[in-house]
Amino acid sequence: MVLDSFRFSKPTKSKESSEKCDLEMQLTYIISYLSSLVLVSSASSIAEDYNAIQNTISTYSLALDSKDFGRLAQVFTPDVVANYSEPLNVLTGLAQVQQVLQKSLAPVTTQHALSTQVIDIHGDAADSTTYITTSHFGNGLYEGQVLYAYGRYVDQLVRAGRGHGMRPKWRIKARNLLYMGPFIGNLSVFLSPGT
Repeated sequence: MVLDSFRFSKPTKSKESSEKCDLEMQLTYIISYLSSLVLVSSASSIAEDYNAIQNTISTYSLALDSKDFGRLAQVFTPDVVANYSEPLNVLTGLAQVQQVLQKSLAPVTTQHALSTQVIDIHGDAADSTTYITTSHFGNGLYEGQVLYAYGRYVDQLVRAGRGHGMRPKWRIKARNLLYMGPFIGNLSVFLSPGT
């Protein structure tokens, strides 16, 4: 341990001012060292939170693309409010989000690709904006055809305790999907029979 290398001795009257100066320097070093440990711990905690938030948002994409809608419980709070814009509009509660997304995505195979992202953490809450490109691949009569959508998720997240390995868990309590342009491709892919 770093502190073991320090030797504290009782100053004598003849060397009192020199030893007092040495003691002050040693204490200043110890305080500086301990402060750096706190800063490293704090920075590590912030990095863990950023990673956990990114993981939560990425889990959403993987859940939809693998059609594992039960996995959305790892993404949203039970009382989530999600505004998916037209045609899905506002969905309230995890169960409704799962049900509506499962039904609306049944006819297509999807890829939800995430890109530019900004995360702002403030205590046990966070705001994030994540750009998305979604590809909806047709099946059946529309195999080989695609509908692309470009937009961004604007999310409000809350800390939800700790998970495996004591890593922080974050959940989305509010989501706003904002489209950033027109759909490109064949909207009819949503009419094809589900797989």
